[in-house]
Amino acid sequence: MRFSDKLAVVTGADSGIGRATAVRLLREGATVVAVDLKHTQPWPDDVVERVRPLDLDVADQDAAPSLEDYLRAEFQHVDVLANVAGILRIAPFLQVTRADWDRVVAVNLTGVFFLTQAVARIMVEHGTPGRIVNVSSVHAVVSEPNAAPYTATKGGLEAMTRTMASELAPHGITVNCVRPGATRTRMSEPIYTPEIVASLKAKIPLGTIAPPEWVAAAIAYLASEEACYTTGACLDVDGGYAMDGSLPGAAYS
Repeated sequence: MRFSDKLAVVTGADSGIGRATAVRLLREGATVVAVDLKHTQPWPDDVVERVRPLDLDVADQDAAPSLEDYLRAEFQHVDVLANVAGILRIAPFLQVTRADWDRVVAVNLTGVFFLTQAVARIMVEHGTPGRIVNVSSVHAVVSEPNAAPYTATKGGLEAMTRTMASELAPHGITVNCVRPGATRTRMSEPIYTPEIVASLKAKIPLGTIAPPEWVAAAIAYLASEEACYTTGACLDVDGGYAMDGSLPGAAYS
């Protein structure tokens, strides 16, 4: 029960890593403001009383002010922010449209910036030693062909995390990120064809694709007091994907 009496805001909370993170924090005692475009799934009976669903498009210009107003009106403090919401648009680099670029940047980068700013203001005003966790991707450091806007935003998110960490450290607020690898979510399932899955399993040293709960466990750690001396860091949760330089099916002799 690391989060008893804590208030957490989790974006992208209707599915995937966001849902798994919200449930993990709830089951460890938190009250969770669950943010998503719309809420389509019921919450488990054992935690539903501490869920506060909030329909919000994180990319909307009014999202951050709306969230800030809601938190100020309903709660006395905010302890945790998990920025999990994210989108992916698949297209070859030469065919990426301005509309797709703008939408991916708005959700994955701009939305994170301004929602974090809104929540951090409240943390600073109340003297809360808050925990902010951003969700990056292994493709911040490993190329992903046909996903240039996505990889650009995840690389930018990691750089932004370090700067936020530097500026908020004097207030006792930590800012970290997790860097998931292949994970089964509503976003990834359409592109995980049998061929893609077989290729991923051959590439990943631990040989499997993660359920979102494995990533949520890392987010919960960075959001907890156990990570009080960690800030500006990025934790790989990728089965070894990013670090592995081996040649599948071959070896030096």
